[in-house]
Amino acid sequence: MPEITVLDVESELMGRNVLSLEHNFPVIDYKTAESSLISTYNSGYIQIMLNADDLQNINGYEDLGFRFVEFRLFRYLRTANLFVSSKSYYPYKIELINGEERIEDALIILNQCKRDDRFSIDPTIPDGFAKKRLELYIRKSFMSFPEEFALGLINNNTGELVAFKTGKYISKSHVLYFYSYIAENKEFQKFSVMLENGVLEFLINQKVNHIEAVTSCLNVAELNESLKDSGYSVNKTMVLLRKILS
Repeated sequence: MPEITVLDVESELMGRNVLSLEHNFPVIDYKTAESSLISTYNSGYIQIMLNADDLQNINGYEDLGFRFVEFRLFRYLRTANLFVSSKSYYPYKIELINGEERIEDALIILNQCKRDDRFSIDPTIPDGFAKKRLELYIRKSFMSFPEEFALGLINNNTGELVAFKTGKYISKSHVLYFYSYIAENKEFQKFSVMLENGVLEFLINQKVNHIEAVTSCLNVAELNESLKDSGYSVNKTMVLLRKILS
């Protein structure tokens, strides 16, 4: 039996368990375990991530009814020799915004933006699912400090939240980014650079030296920004397949 993670947010919204299998679990082993797994977990949706070049496993899962939904880029940044300053961005500054005060402002920005995840483009997923899922994940990050964080780019003169980024601490010196969004009335390229550099400066000041991020390759704008100037390296690419059960 593969290692299983039940995705709580997705399961709550779907009304049946949404399961994530351990990465690269061999299809030959999954095939023998599938019926037991489905009955044990009452699953309605199963997903797995496989190395993008593992065509044998990918094709094997496709033969069992899994379908491609997302291509993902895994990247990292070492900050040991990195110097970043946000002083020139005044009146904008980065602040820790965990807690209830800024959640609604963040959700307004979220709902202005085009969704670019696997659920928003999947024709078998009901309308509204992707929006509600992202809202729940954003709320979770805002309310889970210090395990998770929300950092906002704020106009110091007006108090307006114009962008934000969420993530979690793997350890005191290692973080994983989750989501980032820019208000629709702001120039995306300019403010994404301000957000990225401001967050980097904040984390470096917190002694973080290792940053990881996973980008859906549906999000072309984020790919361009993350790989252009900030020094990230790509360490792997994976595809995400899913099977929906009746």
